[in-house]
Amino acid sequence: MFSTFGLVFAIVLAALGTWSVADELRGSAAPAEVLDVDDRGGRTFLTVRFTTERGDVCESRLRVTVGDNRDVRAGERIQVHHAKTDPCLRVREAGDQSGWLIMAIAPVFVIAFAIMSYVAWRRPRPPLPLR
Repeated sequence: MFSTFGLVFAIVLAALGTWSVADELRGSAAPAEVLDVDDRGGRTFLTVRFTTERGDVCESRLRVTVGDNRDVRAGERIQVHHAKTDPCLRVREAGDQSGWLIMAIAPVFVIAFAIMSYVAWRRPRPPLPLR
């Protein structure tokens, strides 16, 4: 039962990941003004404001991952990439490719749980005759 549930979960995870990556690809890049820089040890978070192609003005918070933007100060302009749907919520720094990680992990889970489901649900073989 666990393996079948895991297989369904992995397939749903792969489908949602595929949809998310496709939506990201349909999005576009935009110049953004940095409003605030929040350094938390090894992590840097930026609050940015940008305008989408449709004219929506968005303010969003994102984590800096690309090395070139680590020294960003408030008031500067950087490139961000936003998704086509929910452009204000799904914003990442231009050049950040971390969204592809789920597309690498999901097929591994699908294959692993498919094998587990096959082993759990296959018909047992009759025992070999004794000699």
